[in-house]
Amino acid sequence: MAVAIDTTSHATAVVNAGTTLTWAHTCGASANKLIILPAVGIDGVLQYSSVTYNTVPATQLISQGNGTFCTQEIWSLDNPDTGSAFNIVATVTGSPGTTKRAAAAISFSGVTSEGTAVGNSGVTANPSVTVTDSANGDYVVSSLLSDIGSLGSTTEAGTIIFEDEDFVDGDLDYNSQYQVATGANAVASWTSGADGWAAAAVAIKGASADVLAQSLMPQICL
Repeated sequence: MAVAIDTTSHATAVVNAGTTLTWAHTCGASANKLIILPAVGIDGVLQYSSVTYNTVPATQLISQGNGTFCTQEIWSLDNPDTGSAFNIVATVTGSPGTTKRAAAAISFSGVTSEGTAVGNSGVTANPSVTVTDSANGDYVVSSLLSDIGSLGSTTEAGTIIFEDEDFVDGDLDYNSQYQVATGANAVASWTSGADGWAAAAVAIKGASADVLAQSLMPQICL
């Protein structure tokens, strides 16, 4: 079975002293993978301590910070509950003071595995992250938190999942996207001005073409 996109969702970006970001996502009946893309901005390094869907814990694949303000993460959940809207709850660690948080999610059907999540950070224009273990036909999911804010715009090179342009007092850009890989070393990238940023990406994999072909071959009995 080939990988297919089920549906997407996003949080309403916030700036406050709370610790949770909550929004609803509805997985279709055939969905078997949920990818959650939370980001947080605060002076210093801060991570999410937990992410749940319908109270079921997701697994953190990567937390990529730029060491000063921006952190972008990817979380994954196999076989999420389907058929109804359930809440995703992303919780940051401890009592961090005022944070700026944004997030999106995307669910898939036909997933057999996920690749190794990778991240990158910098202060240069046009952020990017290279997914070394991508293969032809993989869905590459990526997300970016940039401090560019109102100083410039951020445009995805792939297909947008969701963006918060100049969110929270014009201070940050959040952008999540997906693309279909044409082989190894797929590059997830954005057009943006130079400022601090953190990005993360992961390849979502289904049955290979060889496996699908073998499953469709007629069985010969001697």
